[in-house]
Amino acid sequence: MPHFTLIQGSLRKDSRTALLIDATADILQKNNVETSVIDLRSIDMQFCDARKIEEYNSDIQKAYDILKQSDAYMFGMPVYCYSVSGPLKNFIDITSGAMSKKIAGILCNSGGVRSFLAAADLMKILSFESNVTTVQPIVHAYADDFQSGQIFNEDILKRIEKLALAMLHDL
Repeated sequence: MPHFTLIQGSLRKDSRTALLIDATADILQKNNVETSVIDLRSIDMQFCDARKIEEYNSDIQKAYDILKQSDAYMFGMPVYCYSVSGPLKNFIDITSGAMSKKIAGILCNSGGVRSFLAAADLMKILSFESNVTTVQPIVHAYADDFQSGQIFNEDILKRIEKLALAMLHDL
């Protein structure tokens, strides 16, 4: 059974990115995919300063081990200032060694409809820093796709499933 790790990259309490990750976990589990979730809101995150992974705290080391054992990744990326959030970039900087030569999907969440191009930043980071290949299509959701703390636009769920199936095909 394949194992996917979902990385939730927003620190916002009522995160829409977390809603995307939750929906993705449900879809993957329905397709017989084992899932782990790393939610950056629940990690004691240290700053990347080029030390060895063994010198980071236990939260970071545990996340690194989960990533290393995974077959693929789904990154929940909030868009801040038309780019990747600082906490997500910091997390990737620390853990990139665990992800080499694997595949990833991107779930991009933004405030506006035109911010989807920010996902290209994450694609470049994953490719050049982590040697990770991203699978298309990227799923982009924005503020109007959510209502009352839930995904309102059913097309988002269809796009997540399409991405998940493309990733399973590429494994």
